[in-house]
Amino acid sequence: MKIVNFLYLSILLLCCQIGFSQTIWQGQYQSYRIIVSGDFDSKKDSLAFSIPELGSDSKVAIKVVADSVSFKNEMYGFTFKGKYNPDKTAITGIFNNYSIPNATIILKKQNEIKPLFFAQHPQKPYPYEVKDFTFSGKNTKLTYGATLTLPKNKKKYPLAILISGTGQHDRNYTFMGRESFTVLADYLAKNGIASLRVDDRGFGKTTGDFENATTGDFADDIEEEIAYLKSDKNVDASHIGLIGHSEGGMIASIVSSRNKDVKFMISLSGVGVSGLEMLNLQNTSILKSFGFTDEVVGKQMELYNILFKAVYDTKDDESVKPVMEIKLKEWMQKQDSVILKKVQLWDGRDQTFLYRYGKDADRKWYRYTIHYNPEDYLPKITIPVLIANGDKDIQVPALENTNSFKKYLGTKDLTIKIYPGLNHMYQHCTTCTQKEVKEIDEVFAPEVLEDISKWILQRYKKF
Repeated sequence: MKIVNFLYLSILLLCCQIGFSQTIWQGQYQSYRIIVSGDFDSKKDSLAFSIPELGSDSKVAIKVVADSVSFKNEMYGFTFKGKYNPDKTAITGIFNNYSIPNATIILKKQNEIKPLFFAQHPQKPYPYEVKDFTFSGKNTKLTYGATLTLPKNKKKYPLAILISGTGQHDRNYTFMGRESFTVLADYLAKNGIASLRVDDRGFGKTTGDFENATTGDFADDIEEEIAYLKSDKNVDASHIGLIGHSEGGMIASIVSSRNKDVKFMISLSGVGVSGLEMLNLQNTSILKSFGFTDEVVGKQMELYNILFKAVYDTKDDESVKPVMEIKLKEWMQKQDSVILKKVQLWDGRDQTFLYRYGKDADRKWYRYTIHYNPEDYLPKITIPVLIANGDKDIQVPALENTNSFKKYLGTKDLTIKIYPGLNHMYQHCTTCTQKEVKEIDEVFAPEVLEDISKWILQRYKKF
């Protein structure tokens, strides 16, 4: 009876799988996937439609005449008009809605929904070895999910640990579908350089509490990664270096200042100034990118710097919210209604602002970051260092941060490069706003990839 039931269940599952399998028509525009599920020639009046990145799911009315295909949803304002290619494996047409206006889209026939894809993403088969695995941290007691990328047919090679920036990320440093570290690891491996990339705490196959962790804790994670590489007999760990982006550059500085196994350091838009100064520079730059007038930017930064200082002066075990409330009220009483409206603190919005900022300001991570002092770490770094920035970076402004690295670093082998036309994510940009990042198909500027690789190999030859 058990055998009969098992066979019946297997047949039932097989039937269900066949029944639920269906054609997927998938296209992409910038950071958005356009997906229609079903066969356009099935004589159905409507098919399932979605734009996953917008959280949009609906039905679309379809119409097929000869080789012409169209669909629409009047309620949500989606329209598409296109034509089959000769073998009916793709449909090229114009898609239009409020987020994707009049865009040329190619809907390709698929068996399953595919992730976002960009031209720089590597495709199998890879001309190098890729190993996915987990390992345990002896001191942190965490499990880490990692990917080791090794150049083929090489017993000796430099090895870079890739360190992501602010926020919780997967090992590929995926942002808006773009896998920056996958692209970087691919380029490095093709040029004879190994790399290790790891899921952040509490993400993917890495355990731990991300929300209550600080930049110092993330530095401890990198120490565990170095220890693992040294313990693996199948890995050449004689020339380990760190490549950190944004906050990852800060983490690289902390680790490089104290770990003698680190042989080189690359800071990509890394923080070179104090945490307090970084907040001032970053917020000023971002506000200006929104097109606010100098008057509005000046007033907002006047308030922000008062609140930043309040956070800085508050003890770690105390909430800053009561002090912030007093400081905000005092500042608002000195402003007229015109200014308060311009800085969007009118009509009760000050309480919303206070709630949101207070929540961030009480985080352990925020407290650690605002007290970061480069003088505690940079003078102790004597290994070769490459400092890079895009001159259009509004999150880590190039000039002030690179000048601070130059001032405090203890190394005699220092290279500083500021790349024209690149934003914080190392894309060639036009408006160079935060919003534009998702509109650019480029994942990682090729000239930066080339310079990173050449710089590492030059130092490795001298090693």
